[in-house]
Amino acid sequence: MHNQMSAASLNHGILHSVLESERQRTGLTAGIFALMIVLLLAVVYLPGTWPDALADPIRGLFWPFLILFGAMMLYELVLRLRIGRLISRSKLPTWLFCYVNVLIETSVPSIMLLLLIMAMGPWQAMASATPMLYPLFIFMAALYLNFWVCVFGGAVAALQFLLIAVIYIGDEAPIGGLEMLTDPSAYMVKAVLLLATGFLAGFFTVSLKRQIRLSVENAQQRDHAISVFGQHVSPVIAQRLLQQNLDIEGETRDACVMFLDIRGFSRIAADKTPHEVMLYLNTLFGELIDVVNAHHGIVNKFLGDGFMAVFGAPADDSEKIPHAFNAARAILVRIEALNRSGAIPLTRVGIGLHAGQLVTGNVGTHERKEYTLIGETVNLAARIEQATKEFDARLLISEAIWKRLPLPPADAIDLGPVALRGQGQPMRLFKLA
Repeated sequence: MHNQMSAASLNHGILHSVLESERQRTGLTAGIFALMIVLLLAVVYLPGTWPDALADPIRGLFWPFLILFGAMMLYELVLRLRIGRLISRSKLPTWLFCYVNVLIETSVPSIMLLLLIMAMGPWQAMASATPMLYPLFIFMAALYLNFWVCVFGGAVAALQFLLIAVIYIGDEAPIGGLEMLTDPSAYMVKAVLLLATGFLAGFFTVSLKRQIRLSVENAQQRDHAISVFGQHVSPVIAQRLLQQNLDIEGETRDACVMFLDIRGFSRIAADKTPHEVMLYLNTLFGELIDVVNAHHGIVNKFLGDGFMAVFGAPADDSEKIPHAFNAARAILVRIEALNRSGAIPLTRVGIGLHAGQLVTGNVGTHERKEYTLIGETVNLAARIEQATKEFDARLLISEAIWKRLPLPPADAIDLGPVALRGQGQPMRLFKLA
């Protein structure tokens, strides 16, 4: 089932890419015809821009060219709107639509050649820049991302160009020194090159479509990895680990660490089944994780009946101290609300906050790594959380937190230097709840 869903998602991603490519193609083609209109106006209304020998025939064809270019530009804009509707419905255009559209677009240079032949003569028209438009429209067809559509475009261009050459150049008398311009065999070579251009555009299309498929697959695998990995660690960490070299040794950061522990968890779990205990923890932690995330922190580890969160890593946060402090207070408010509503058994927690230098990075072997926080700051935060039991406190913060708060709370109780377990020097702590 998962493989089927992945395949469907992949096909939907490729479908979206094809439709977006087609919408871009119509916009670009409309832009080409708009540019032709600008050039046409320049020839007619800017005397001296072009030699009279070239400009005079074009001035005589001003209205036919203007109608042709304007109609094609409008046609492409209408197609763009239609492609937009197909995108909204996730439907591809039919194969007949693609082939007919390529036939219409590739025929534009042929119509221009016929008009120029009537105005200036066959070989002069064929020697003009107009045939150079054929490869342009052939490569525009590559944005259909269909090999055979490109080949069809090349074949249409080659056949139309060759027919015009045979019909109009074949009976022309040779011109002194310019026999090549009146030799049908030269146009045969050009027609073959146009057909080859169609195949070349087709091969380019195959390569482009393969790259799109790989890009869509990689993007979906990345999203899936973040989704699955983010169920075990914060999605922020998952995103960063996927962006960086997984063999990094670590980086030193100034961050704030929060430890939270459920008081009396054994008592709460004693009369419950394992399933009920898991439901309780998921309900409680789900609410608390939302609070941490809302205050720009991340939960780095779950510790059975508690967790460790960090503010200011792996992403920088200049307001990490007030964010962590406000998150701790918001957690206490959220737990009180859950207790009153009866959504969880009566629950009390202890929270310890400390800030300072620590090292973040990946720890483990090549087969198994874990993004973690290491340093005395982490150890002290854990000891401060344990001290909440001694002082019957729900929230204790270190002096490092206290000094860096924009406005120290008036309800704080200064506990003075406190000897923490495993620490040689006492630490000044403040009780907030």
